[in-house]
Amino acid sequence: MTEGIYVLTHTRATTTRRSARTAATALAALLLTACGPFASEGGAKTSTTSKASEAPEKTLRLGEPSTRTTELTHAGKTGKFTITPQRVVVGKASDLDELKDEKYKGWVPVWVYVNAKLVDGDAPMTGAMVMSDVGVRTADDVPVTRLLMMGQDLDSKPADCEDDAPAAEWKKGDDHTRCASYLVPEGKPAAFVTFSRGYYKEPLKWTVQ
Repeated sequence: MTEGIYVLTHTRATTTRRSARTAATALAALLLTACGPFASEGGAKTSTTSKASEAPEKTLRLGEPSTRTTELTHAGKTGKFTITPQRVVVGKASDLDELKDEKYKGWVPVWVYVNAKLVDGDAPMTGAMVMSDVGVRTADDVPVTRLLMMGQDLDSKPADCEDDAPAAEWKKGDDHTRCASYLVPEGKPAAFVTFSRGYYKEPLKWTVQ
């Protein structure tokens, strides 16, 4: 009986150590994917499929809808959306003075407006977070960072710039325009808006005129 208890305890301890090592490895991999001084470009999807052979998407212009649908998942429901970045509003470097932080020196805020339309998949659904996958790049194709502010907004934020609304319900055919703020280096304006499709697919891409 004693030997049986030891084997059971030993197995549990081994399993616990193995789980801890697995968790530590996963955390390290997650940290390595983060980049940028403030926040990373649009995040990866909750579920993706490796399709390395997929033909690259054509670069579109602002106002043109995506030629393929993209999936957004929440609470067990997956909707298929067309994505249409509409415009980029450029602020001034002095707009960041109110933050009173030297790390924002040399940056300019921009506000990106993106329309999403639920065209297929599960409906109705809630929790479609459109802007979490939206990114901005400069002319040399370098991703910039999103300006994340907890519980406040810049005074210069446009009045019609509406953040993602987690509780908003989407029915089939519904479309909503969302908006978020990003930081571009002074002298390097936003040249592209992107929409991430996970780790294994090239992002959708639009040029900013």
